[in-house]
Amino acid sequence: MKFKFAAVFSLLLVSLPIAAHANGGQTSSLENVTQLSDKALELAKEERYKEASEVLFYLSSQFGKGALKADLAEDKIRMVDVTVEDTIETLGRAEEPRDVKLHRLTGVRLLVDALISDHQPLWKQTEYQLINPLKHMQLALRKNHNQEYQEAANEFLANYAMIRPAVSMDVEDTFFNQVDKDIEFIDSSRTSIFTSSADKKKLESVRSDFENLFAAKEDNSEPSLFWLIFSIGGIIFSTLFYVGWRKYKAEKENVKAVDKR
Repeated sequence: MKFKFAAVFSLLLVSLPIAAHANGGQTSSLENVTQLSDKALELAKEERYKEASEVLFYLSSQFGKGALKADLAEDKIRMVDVTVEDTIETLGRAEEPRDVKLHRLTGVRLLVDALISDHQPLWKQTEYQLINPLKHMQLALRKNHNQEYQEAANEFLANYAMIRPAVSMDVEDTFFNQVDKDIEFIDSSRTSIFTSSADKKKLESVRSDFENLFAAKEDNSEPSLFWLIFSIGGIIFSTLFYVGWRKYKAEKENVKAVDKR
């Protein structure tokens, strides 16, 4: 469920303790989680990172108490926990650029939306930010322009790192794992542009997988909400660099380590 963006931020002017006294019904709990993710993003936009972290701690506690968590498989619960925890850690690092912190919080916002939305999720509206870099990669290969290829690959990897937690909530595990393999292939080609026909064919397959990922019924979500979220603090996907991708790989390894225990 979604509120209009202005209405959400009007509600967020209310202090957190009031939210804590909301009734125990599932609807109220889901609304609280949505509002809290918006609040954390707004606070980070104002560079109030400590307060944003506190909101995320509270969001995590609300998620842990709600019926929403009970309906999720263990791997998806871990994805939520790891995403929120790593975002809190990012907010606590003074050396992290503002855009990286907003990037991480936007990922949390998309994750929350994927968990609770009763319409097409917001991450589906990032198709251009994923498909366009893939097109640029293919064009760079044809022209044998290594630098252009690397820049497009870095943009693609950083953009997917942000939406990956949300994607994991909405697609079948088999397809999600296939997309992860596609990502690993792109990462392996990042440092050395490939030239074989087999690799070029694989890149075409990756693009096909991502086009299928975004293929869905007509969008019923509110475009104004999406663009306001992604314009907060000047977040522009094309300016996100390799740092986002490296964080994604580290998080993925953390999840794998937990699975082996």
